Amino acid sequence: MAPRRTALLTLLKVTDLLIVTACLGLAATLGAPEPYTHAWRSPLQMEVTVSHVLLAGAYLLLWHVVLNLRGLYRSYRLSPVSRELRDLLATIAIATAPLAVAASLLDFRTITPRFLVAFVAATIVGLGFGRRLMRACAGRIRRLGRNLRDVVIVGDGSVALETATRLAQREALGYHVVEVLVLEPEHDGPAREARATALLARLGEILDRKPIDEIFFASSLDQAQPLVRPLITLCEDLGVTLRVVAQLAPLDWARASLDALGGQPVLTISSAPPESVWLVAKRLIDVAASAVGLVLLAPLFLAIATAIKLESKGPVLFAQTRVGLNRRRFRMLKFRTMAVDAEENQAALEHLNEAAGPVFKIANDPRVTRLGAWLRRLSLDELPQLVNVLIGDMSLVGPRPLPLRDVSLMDVRWHQRRFSVKPGITCSWQVESRQPEFDEWIRSDIEYIQNWSLALDLKILARTLPAVIAGNGAW
Repeated sequence: MAPRRTALLTLLKVTDLLIVTACLGLAATLGAPEPYTHAWRSPLQMEVTVSHVLLAGAYLLLWHVVLNLRGLYRSYRLSPVSRELRDLLATIAIATAPLAVAASLLDFRTITPRFLVAFVAATIVGLGFGRRLMRACAGRIRRLGRNLRDVVIVGDGSVALETATRLAQREALGYHVVEVLVLEPEHDGPAREARATALLARLGEILDRKPIDEIFFASSLDQAQPLVRPLITLCEDLGVTLRVVAQLAPLDWARASLDALGGQPVLTISSAPPESVWLVAKRLIDVAASAVGLVLLAPLFLAIATAIKLESKGPVLFAQTRVGLNRRRFRMLKFRTMAVDAEENQAALEHLNEAAGPVFKIANDPRVTRLGAWLRRLSLDELPQLVNVLIGDMSLVGPRPLPLRDVSLMDVRWHQRRFSVKPGITCSWQVESRQPEFDEWIRSDIEYIQNWSLALDLKILARTLPAVIAGNGAW
Protein backbone atom coordinates (compact mmCIF):
# COMPACT_ATOMS: atom_id res chain seq x y z
CA MET A 1 0.00 0.00 0.00
CA ALA A 2 1.38 3.41 -1.01
CA PRO A 3 2.50 5.74 1.82
CA ARG A 4 -0.10 8.39 0.93
CA ARG A 5 -2.86 5.78 0.94
CA THR A 6 -1.67 4.48 4.31
CA ALA A 7 -1.70 8.03 5.68
CA LEU A 8 -5.27 8.62 4.45
CA LEU A 9 -6.44 5.33 5.95
CA THR A 10 -4.78 6.17 9.27
CA LEU A 11 -6.43 9.59 9.20
CA LEU A 12 -9.81 7.97 8.60
CA LYS A 13 -9.33 5.54 11.51
CA VAL A 14 -8.26 8.30 13.90
CA THR A 15 -11.15 10.51 12.76
CA ASP A 16 -13.65 7.70 13.36
CA LEU A 17 -12.40 7.18 16.93
CA LEU A 18 -12.45 10.92 17.64
CA ILE A 19 -16.04 11.09 16.38
CA VAL A 20 -17.05 8.14 18.58
CA THR A 21 -15.37 9.82 21.57
CA ALA A 22 -17.24 13.05 20.89
CA CYS A 23 -20.51 11.11 20.54
CA LEU A 24 -19.92 9.46 23.93
CA GLY A 25 -19.44 12.88 25.50
CA LEU A 26 -22.52 14.28 23.80
CA ALA A 27 -24.64 11.28 24.82
CA ALA A 28 -23.42 11.60 28.41
CA THR A 29 -24.31 15.28 28.39
CA LEU A 30 -27.80 14.68 27.01
CA GLY A 31 -28.62 11.34 28.57
CA ALA A 32 -27.04 11.15 32.02
CA PRO A 33 -29.51 10.81 34.93
CA GLU A 34 -29.57 12.87 38.09
CA PRO A 35 -27.39 13.39 40.13
CA TYR A 36 -24.82 13.00 37.33
CA THR A 37 -26.39 15.50 34.97
CA HIS A 38 -24.73 18.59 36.35
CA ALA A 39 -21.30 16.98 36.42
CA TRP A 40 -21.64 15.69 32.87
CA ARG A 41 -22.87 19.03 31.60
CA SER A 42 -19.79 20.68 33.08
CA PRO A 43 -16.99 18.49 31.68
CA LEU A 44 -14.24 20.63 33.18
CA GLN A 45 -15.71 20.03 36.65
CA MET A 46 -16.08 16.28 36.17
CA GLU A 47 -13.79 14.03 38.18
CA VAL A 48 -12.11 11.65 35.74
CA THR A 49 -10.80 8.47 37.34
CA VAL A 50 -8.42 5.84 36.02
CA SER A 51 -11.37 3.45 35.63
CA HIS A 52 -13.12 6.00 33.39
CA VAL A 53 -10.07 6.22 31.14
CA LEU A 54 -9.61 2.44 31.01
CA LEU A 55 -13.28 1.78 30.22
CA ALA A 56 -13.36 4.46 27.53
CA GLY A 57 -10.13 3.13 26.04
CA ALA A 58 -11.45 -0.44 26.01
CA TYR A 59 -14.68 0.67 24.36
CA LEU A 60 -12.83 2.67 21.69
CA LEU A 61 -10.65 -0.39 21.04
CA LEU A 62 -13.83 -2.42 20.58
CA TRP A 63 -15.06 0.15 18.05
CA HIS A 64 -11.76 -0.05 16.18
CA VAL A 65 -12.00 -3.85 16.00
CA VAL A 66 -15.64 -3.84 14.86
CA LEU A 67 -15.00 -1.17 12.21
CA ASN A 68 -12.16 -3.29 10.82
CA LEU A 69 -14.02 -6.60 10.99
CA ARG A 70 -17.07 -5.10 9.27
CA GLY A 71 -14.87 -3.93 6.40
CA LEU A 72 -15.40 -0.20 6.90
CA TYR A 73 -11.79 0.45 5.91
CA ARG A 74 -11.84 -1.42 2.63
CA SER A 75 -12.02 0.52 -0.61
CA TYR A 76 -15.46 1.94 -1.43
CA ARG A 77 -14.31 3.56 -4.68
CA LEU A 78 -16.68 1.53 -6.84
CA SER A 79 -19.39 1.09 -4.19
CA PRO A 80 -22.52 3.25 -3.94
CA VAL A 81 -22.98 5.46 -0.90
CA SER A 82 -25.94 3.30 0.17
CA ARG A 83 -23.68 0.25 0.61
CA GLU A 84 -21.27 2.16 2.84
CA LEU A 85 -24.20 3.54 4.86
CA ARG A 86 -25.67 0.06 5.27
CA ASP A 87 -22.33 -1.29 6.51
CA LEU A 88 -22.00 1.68 8.86
CA LEU A 89 -25.46 1.18 10.38
CA ALA A 90 -24.74 -2.51 11.00
CA THR A 91 -21.43 -1.58 12.64
CA ILE A 92 -23.10 0.97 14.92
CA ALA A 93 -25.68 -1.61 16.00
CA ILE A 94 -22.99 -4.20 16.80
CA ALA A 95 -20.70 -1.78 18.63
CA THR A 96 -23.55 -0.26 20.66
CA ALA A 97 -24.89 -3.62 21.85
CA PRO A 98 -22.25 -3.98 24.63
CA LEU A 99 -23.40 -0.67 26.11
CA ALA A 100 -26.97 -1.94 26.32
CA VAL A 101 -25.77 -5.20 27.90
CA ALA A 102 -23.63 -3.29 30.39
CA ALA A 103 -26.57 -1.08 31.32
CA SER A 104 -28.84 -4.06 32.03
CA LEU A 105 -26.40 -6.52 33.62
CA LEU A 106 -23.76 -4.38 35.33
CA ASP A 107 -25.96 -1.58 36.64
CA PHE A 108 -24.10 1.26 34.95
CA ARG A 109 -26.36 4.07 36.09
CA THR A 110 -24.95 6.56 33.60
CA ILE A 111 -25.97 4.37 30.64
CA THR A 112 -29.68 5.14 30.44
CA PRO A 113 -32.07 4.53 27.52
CA ARG A 114 -31.83 8.25 26.79
CA PHE A 115 -28.02 7.93 26.71
CA LEU A 116 -28.21 5.01 24.25
CA VAL A 117 -30.65 6.80 21.94
CA ALA A 118 -28.50 9.94 21.97
CA PHE A 119 -25.33 7.93 21.32
CA VAL A 120 -26.79 5.95 18.41
CA ALA A 121 -28.25 9.09 16.82
CA ALA A 122 -24.99 10.99 17.29
CA THR A 123 -22.84 8.21 15.81
CA ILE A 124 -25.14 7.82 12.79
CA VAL A 125 -24.94 11.55 12.08
CA GLY A 126 -21.28 11.96 13.04
CA LEU A 127 -19.81 8.92 11.31
CA GLY A 128 -22.18 9.27 8.34
CA PHE A 129 -21.21 12.91 7.82
CA GLY A 130 -17.54 12.06 8.37
CA ARG A 131 -17.66 9.36 5.69
CA ARG A 132 -19.42 11.66 3.22
CA LEU A 133 -16.87 14.39 3.90
CA MET A 134 -14.01 11.92 3.45
CA ARG A 135 -15.50 10.79 0.11
CA ALA A 136 -15.77 14.38 -1.07
CA CYS A 137 -12.21 15.22 0.01
CA ALA A 138 -10.82 12.03 -1.54
CA GLY A 139 -12.60 12.82 -4.81
CA ARG A 140 -11.11 16.31 -4.89
CA ILE A 141 -7.62 14.97 -4.11
CA ARG A 142 -7.92 12.41 -6.91
CA ARG A 143 -9.01 15.05 -9.41
CA LEU A 144 -5.74 16.83 -8.61
CA GLY A 145 -3.82 13.69 -9.59
CA ARG A 146 -3.11 12.30 -6.13
CA ASN A 147 -4.23 9.10 -4.35
CA LEU A 148 -4.50 7.33 -7.71
CA ARG A 149 -4.47 3.59 -8.33
CA ASP A 150 -2.54 2.33 -11.34
CA VAL A 151 -4.57 -0.20 -13.30
CA VAL A 152 -4.22 -2.33 -16.41
CA ILE A 153 -7.34 -3.21 -18.40
CA VAL A 154 -7.43 -6.59 -20.13
CA GLY A 155 -10.24 -7.83 -22.36
CA ASP A 156 -12.24 -7.56 -25.57
CA GLY A 157 -11.70 -4.49 -27.71
CA SER A 158 -15.05 -2.72 -27.29
CA VAL A 159 -15.64 -3.69 -23.66
CA ALA A 160 -12.07 -2.93 -22.57
CA LEU A 161 -12.04 0.47 -24.30
CA GLU A 162 -15.46 1.34 -22.87
CA THR A 163 -14.20 0.48 -19.38
CA ALA A 164 -11.12 2.66 -19.89
CA THR A 165 -13.34 5.55 -21.01
CA ARG A 166 -15.60 5.22 -17.98
CA LEU A 167 -12.67 5.20 -15.57
CA ALA A 168 -11.18 8.26 -17.26
CA GLN A 169 -14.50 10.14 -17.10
CA ARG A 170 -14.96 9.43 -13.39
CA GLU A 171 -11.90 11.20 -12.06
CA ALA A 172 -13.19 11.09 -8.47
CA LEU A 173 -12.71 7.29 -8.46
CA GLY A 174 -8.97 7.84 -8.74
CA TYR A 175 -7.97 5.22 -11.34
CA HIS A 176 -5.00 5.80 -13.65
CA VAL A 177 -5.08 3.48 -16.67
CA VAL A 178 -1.49 2.42 -17.40
CA GLU A 179 -2.28 0.23 -20.40
CA VAL A 180 -5.16 -1.48 -22.20
CA LEU A 181 -4.45 -5.00 -23.48
CA VAL A 182 -7.00 -6.04 -26.09
CA LEU A 183 -7.98 -9.52 -27.26
CA GLU A 184 -9.70 -8.82 -30.57
CA PRO A 185 -12.91 -10.82 -31.19
CA GLU A 186 -11.84 -11.76 -34.74
CA HIS A 187 -9.18 -14.04 -33.28
CA ASP A 188 -10.76 -17.49 -33.08
CA GLY A 189 -9.73 -21.06 -32.33
CA PRO A 190 -5.95 -21.64 -32.10
CA ALA A 191 -5.27 -18.03 -33.13
CA ARG A 192 -7.31 -16.79 -30.19
CA GLU A 193 -5.51 -19.12 -27.77
CA ALA A 194 -2.14 -17.93 -29.06
CA ARG A 195 -3.20 -14.28 -28.79
CA ALA A 196 -4.42 -14.86 -25.21
CA THR A 197 -1.07 -16.45 -24.28
CA ALA A 198 0.85 -13.52 -25.76
CA LEU A 199 -1.42 -11.03 -24.01
CA LEU A 200 -0.86 -12.71 -20.63
CA ALA A 201 2.90 -12.69 -21.23
CA ARG A 202 2.72 -8.96 -21.98
CA LEU A 203 0.73 -8.42 -18.78
CA GLY A 204 3.37 -10.31 -16.81
CA GLU A 205 6.06 -8.01 -18.22
CA ILE A 206 4.09 -4.93 -17.15
CA LEU A 207 3.59 -6.30 -13.64
CA ASP A 208 7.30 -7.09 -13.35
CA ARG A 209 8.30 -3.63 -14.55
CA LYS A 210 5.85 -1.39 -12.67
CA PRO A 211 3.78 -1.64 -9.49
CA ILE A 212 0.13 -2.17 -10.53
CA ASP A 213 -2.63 -1.82 -7.95
CA GLU A 214 -5.51 -3.46 -9.81
CA ILE A 215 -6.34 -5.26 -13.02
CA PHE A 216 -9.72 -4.84 -14.72
CA PHE A 217 -10.81 -7.80 -16.83
CA ALA A 218 -13.43 -6.38 -19.20
CA SER A 219 -15.05 -8.91 -21.49
CA SER A 220 -18.33 -10.29 -22.74
CA LEU A 221 -19.08 -13.67 -21.22
CA ASP A 222 -18.78 -15.56 -24.51
CA GLN A 223 -15.28 -14.15 -25.15
CA ALA A 224 -13.91 -14.58 -21.62
CA GLN A 225 -13.03 -18.29 -21.58
CA PRO A 226 -9.39 -18.25 -22.85
CA LEU A 227 -8.33 -15.54 -20.38
CA VAL A 228 -10.32 -15.82 -17.19
CA ARG A 229 -8.65 -18.80 -15.48
CA PRO A 230 -4.99 -17.94 -16.26
CA LEU A 231 -5.66 -14.29 -15.42
CA ILE A 232 -7.07 -15.22 -12.01
CA THR A 233 -4.05 -17.45 -11.37
CA LEU A 234 -1.63 -14.69 -12.38
CA CYS A 235 -3.29 -12.12 -10.09
CA GLU A 236 -3.38 -14.64 -7.24
CA ASP A 237 0.32 -15.36 -7.62
CA LEU A 238 1.26 -11.67 -7.64
CA GLY A 239 -1.23 -10.52 -5.02
CA VAL A 240 -2.85 -8.00 -7.38
CA THR A 241 -6.56 -7.13 -7.05
CA LEU A 242 -8.63 -8.33 -10.02
CA ARG A 243 -11.95 -6.71 -10.95
CA VAL A 244 -14.15 -8.39 -13.55
CA VAL A 245 -16.31 -6.18 -15.78
CA ALA A 246 -18.55 -8.77 -17.44
CA GLN A 247 -20.64 -7.44 -20.31
CA LEU A 248 -24.02 -9.12 -20.38
CA ALA A 249 -26.96 -8.54 -22.66
CA PRO A 250 -28.16 -4.91 -22.40
CA LEU A 251 -29.98 -4.44 -19.11
CA ASP A 252 -32.72 -1.81 -19.57
CA TRP A 253 -34.32 -2.28 -16.17
CA ALA A 254 -32.56 -5.18 -14.46
CA ARG A 255 -29.69 -4.87 -11.98
CA ALA A 256 -26.76 -7.24 -11.54
CA SER A 257 -25.11 -8.10 -8.23
CA LEU A 258 -22.65 -10.72 -7.04
CA ASP A 259 -23.63 -13.17 -4.30
CA ALA A 260 -22.10 -16.42 -3.08
CA LEU A 261 -23.18 -20.03 -2.68
CA GLY A 262 -20.79 -21.93 -0.42
CA GLY A 263 -17.87 -19.85 -1.64
CA GLN A 264 -18.93 -20.14 -5.30
CA PRO A 265 -19.61 -16.72 -6.91
CA VAL A 266 -23.21 -16.31 -8.10
CA LEU A 267 -24.15 -13.53 -10.53
CA THR A 268 -27.65 -12.31 -9.66
CA ILE A 269 -29.73 -10.32 -12.16
CA SER A 270 -32.94 -8.83 -10.80
CA SER A 271 -35.39 -6.14 -11.85
CA ALA A 272 -36.43 -5.53 -8.24
CA PRO A 273 -34.86 -2.73 -6.17
CA PRO A 274 -31.69 -4.00 -4.48
CA GLU A 275 -31.90 -5.01 -0.83
CA SER A 276 -30.91 -2.05 1.30
CA VAL A 277 -31.59 -0.27 4.55
CA TRP A 278 -34.15 1.81 2.64
CA LEU A 279 -36.26 -1.27 1.85
CA VAL A 280 -36.21 -2.09 5.56
CA ALA A 281 -37.34 1.48 6.24
CA LYS A 282 -40.12 1.06 3.66
CA ARG A 283 -41.40 -2.04 5.46
CA LEU A 284 -41.21 -0.32 8.86
CA ILE A 285 -43.24 2.59 7.49
CA ASP A 286 -45.77 0.13 6.03
CA VAL A 287 -46.21 -1.65 9.37
CA ALA A 288 -46.37 1.52 11.46
CA ALA A 289 -48.68 3.44 9.12
CA SER A 290 -51.07 0.53 8.54
CA ALA A 291 -51.29 -0.29 12.27
CA VAL A 292 -51.91 3.34 13.23
CA GLY A 293 -54.32 3.76 10.32
CA LEU A 294 -56.40 0.73 11.33
CA VAL A 295 -56.70 2.07 14.88
CA LEU A 296 -57.49 5.68 13.96
CA LEU A 297 -59.89 4.74 11.16
CA ALA A 298 -61.78 2.14 13.20
CA PRO A 299 -64.82 4.46 13.66
CA LEU A 300 -64.91 5.11 9.90
CA PHE A 301 -64.63 1.37 9.22
CA LEU A 302 -67.59 0.76 11.54
CA ALA A 303 -69.66 3.48 9.87
CA ILE A 304 -68.95 2.16 6.36
CA ALA A 305 -69.66 -1.43 7.43
CA THR A 306 -72.98 -0.38 8.95
CA ALA A 307 -73.96 1.54 5.81
CA ILE A 308 -73.13 -1.44 3.58
CA LYS A 309 -75.23 -3.76 5.74
CA LEU A 310 -78.17 -1.34 5.71
CA GLU A 311 -78.07 -0.90 1.94
CA SER A 312 -77.85 -4.51 0.76
CA LYS A 313 -77.56 -8.07 1.93
CA GLY A 314 -74.21 -9.78 1.87
CA PRO A 315 -70.79 -9.50 3.48
CA VAL A 316 -69.23 -6.16 4.36
CA LEU A 317 -65.85 -7.11 2.94
CA PHE A 318 -65.06 -8.40 -0.53
CA ALA A 319 -62.03 -10.72 -0.67
CA GLN A 320 -60.66 -11.41 -4.14
CA THR A 321 -57.62 -13.43 -5.20
CA ARG A 322 -54.98 -11.12 -6.65
CA VAL A 323 -51.45 -11.68 -7.96
CA GLY A 324 -48.64 -10.15 -5.91
CA LEU A 325 -44.88 -10.36 -5.43
CA ASN A 326 -43.25 -13.06 -7.63
CA ARG A 327 -46.73 -13.93 -9.00
CA ARG A 328 -47.82 -15.36 -5.66
CA ARG A 329 -51.53 -15.22 -5.02
CA PHE A 330 -53.13 -13.58 -2.00
CA ARG A 331 -56.59 -12.52 -0.88
CA MET A 332 -56.99 -8.75 -1.22
CA LEU A 333 -59.61 -7.06 0.95
CA LYS A 334 -61.99 -4.27 -0.06
CA PHE A 335 -65.26 -2.92 1.22
CA ARG A 336 -67.97 -4.52 -0.92
CA THR A 337 -69.20 -2.00 -3.48
CA MET A 338 -71.11 -4.35 -5.81
CA ALA A 339 -73.97 -6.78 -5.69
CA VAL A 340 -73.14 -10.12 -4.09
CA ASP A 341 -73.24 -11.98 -7.45
CA ALA A 342 -71.04 -9.43 -9.26
CA GLU A 343 -68.23 -11.86 -10.13
CA GLU A 344 -70.63 -14.46 -11.51
CA ASN A 345 -72.19 -11.85 -13.81
CA GLN A 346 -68.94 -10.38 -15.13
CA ALA A 347 -68.78 -12.66 -18.19
CA ALA A 348 -72.12 -11.29 -19.38
CA LEU A 349 -70.73 -7.75 -19.24
CA GLU A 350 -67.45 -8.34 -21.11
CA HIS A 351 -68.84 -6.59 -24.21
CA LEU A 352 -69.18 -3.38 -22.16
CA ASN A 353 -65.51 -3.31 -21.14
CA GLU A 354 -64.13 0.20 -21.67
CA ALA A 355 -60.49 -0.48 -20.78
CA ALA A 356 -57.80 -1.31 -23.32
CA GLY A 357 -55.63 -4.36 -22.77
CA PRO A 358 -56.44 -7.28 -20.49
CA VAL A 359 -58.05 -5.29 -17.65
CA PHE A 360 -61.82 -5.11 -17.16
CA LYS A 361 -63.29 -1.70 -16.29
CA ILE A 362 -66.71 -0.13 -16.82
CA ALA A 363 -67.22 3.50 -15.84
CA ASN A 364 -70.92 3.02 -15.02
CA ASP A 365 -70.86 -0.61 -13.95
CA PRO A 366 -74.46 -1.78 -13.35
CA ARG A 367 -73.27 -4.11 -10.58
CA VAL A 368 -72.08 -1.23 -8.39
CA THR A 369 -74.44 -0.15 -5.60
CA ARG A 370 -75.24 3.51 -4.90
CA LEU A 371 -73.16 3.47 -1.73
CA GLY A 372 -70.45 1.56 -3.60
CA ALA A 373 -70.20 4.28 -6.25
CA TRP A 374 -69.64 6.88 -3.52
CA LEU A 375 -67.04 4.72 -1.77
CA ARG A 376 -65.21 4.17 -5.05
CA ARG A 377 -65.23 7.85 -5.95
CA LEU A 378 -63.40 8.63 -2.68
CA SER A 379 -61.36 5.38 -2.79
CA LEU A 380 -62.72 4.48 0.65
CA ASP A 381 -63.36 0.93 -0.57
CA GLU A 382 -59.58 0.40 -0.59
CA LEU A 383 -59.09 1.07 3.14
CA PRO A 384 -59.29 -2.61 4.26
CA GLN A 385 -56.10 -3.18 2.26
CA LEU A 386 -54.31 -1.70 5.27
CA VAL A 387 -54.72 -5.22 6.68
CA ASN A 388 -52.93 -6.63 3.61
CA VAL A 389 -50.15 -4.10 4.16
CA LEU A 390 -49.84 -4.98 7.85
CA ILE A 391 -49.49 -8.72 7.21
CA GLY A 392 -47.02 -8.16 4.36
CA ASP A 393 -48.98 -9.07 1.22
CA MET A 394 -48.96 -5.46 0.04
CA SER A 395 -47.19 -2.15 0.58
CA LEU A 396 -48.59 1.36 0.87
CA VAL A 397 -46.99 2.23 -2.48
CA GLY A 398 -46.48 -0.15 -5.39
CA PRO A 399 -48.09 -1.41 -8.60
CA ARG A 400 -51.79 -2.11 -8.15
CA PRO A 401 -52.49 -5.87 -7.75
CA LEU A 402 -54.33 -7.42 -10.68
CA PRO A 403 -57.07 -10.09 -10.57
CA LEU A 404 -56.36 -13.57 -11.93
CA ARG A 405 -58.44 -12.86 -15.04
CA ASP A 406 -56.37 -9.84 -16.03
CA VAL A 407 -53.05 -11.59 -15.39
CA SER A 408 -54.07 -14.60 -17.49
CA LEU A 409 -54.68 -12.27 -20.45
CA MET A 410 -51.32 -10.48 -20.21
CA ASP A 411 -49.53 -11.62 -23.38
CA VAL A 412 -46.57 -9.21 -23.39
CA ARG A 413 -43.64 -10.71 -21.51
CA TRP A 414 -42.08 -7.46 -20.21
CA HIS A 415 -45.37 -6.64 -18.47
CA GLN A 416 -44.52 -9.40 -15.99
CA ARG A 417 -41.75 -7.26 -14.47
CA ARG A 418 -44.33 -5.47 -12.36
CA PHE A 419 -44.51 -8.62 -10.20
CA SER A 420 -40.92 -8.15 -8.96
CA VAL A 421 -42.10 -5.92 -6.08
CA LYS A 422 -45.00 -5.98 -3.64
CA PRO A 423 -48.24 -4.49 -4.96
CA GLY A 424 -49.48 -1.30 -3.33
CA ILE A 425 -52.59 0.60 -2.31
CA THR A 426 -51.48 3.58 -4.38
CA CYS A 427 -49.03 3.99 -7.24
CA SER A 428 -47.49 6.57 -9.52
CA TRP A 429 -50.08 6.52 -12.31
CA GLN A 430 -52.94 6.89 -9.84
CA VAL A 431 -51.64 10.26 -8.68
CA GLU A 432 -51.10 11.41 -12.27
CA SER A 433 -53.86 10.64 -14.77
CA ARG A 434 -55.40 7.69 -12.85
CA GLN A 435 -56.75 6.10 -16.09
CA PRO A 436 -53.92 5.63 -18.60
CA GLU A 437 -53.82 3.11 -21.42
CA PHE A 438 -52.72 -0.32 -20.22
CA ASP A 439 -49.23 -0.19 -21.77
CA GLU A 440 -48.68 3.26 -20.28
CA TRP A 441 -49.95 1.97 -16.94
CA ILE A 442 -47.49 -0.95 -16.95
CA ARG A 443 -44.62 1.23 -18.17
CA SER A 444 -45.32 3.64 -15.31
CA ASP A 445 -45.18 0.72 -12.86
CA ILE A 446 -41.85 -0.48 -14.23
CA GLU A 447 -40.37 3.02 -14.18
CA TYR A 448 -41.41 3.19 -10.52
CA ILE A 449 -39.58 -0.09 -9.84
CA GLN A 450 -36.47 1.05 -11.70
CA ASN A 451 -36.31 4.47 -10.01
CA TRP A 452 -37.57 3.39 -6.60
CA SER A 453 -36.47 5.29 -3.54
CA LEU A 454 -38.01 6.02 -0.17
CA ALA A 455 -38.32 9.67 -1.21
CA LEU A 456 -40.34 8.61 -4.28
CA ASP A 457 -42.72 6.61 -2.06
CA LEU A 458 -43.23 9.59 0.25
CA LYS A 459 -43.84 11.84 -2.75
CA ILE A 460 -46.51 9.48 -4.12
CA LEU A 461 -48.17 9.21 -0.69
CA ALA A 462 -48.23 13.01 -0.38
CA ARG A 463 -49.93 13.31 -3.79
CA THR A 464 -52.43 10.50 -3.21
CA LEU A 465 -54.87 12.33 -0.93
CA PRO A 466 -55.30 15.36 -3.25
CA ALA A 467 -55.78 12.99 -6.20
CA VAL A 468 -58.42 11.01 -4.29
CA ILE A 469 -60.28 14.15 -3.19
CA ALA A 470 -60.24 15.49 -6.75
CA GLY A 471 -61.49 12.13 -8.04
CA ASN A 472 -59.23 12.44 -11.07
CA GLY A 473 -60.37 9.63 -13.30
CA ALA A 474 -61.27 7.15 -10.55
CA TRP A 475 -63.25 4.27 -12.00
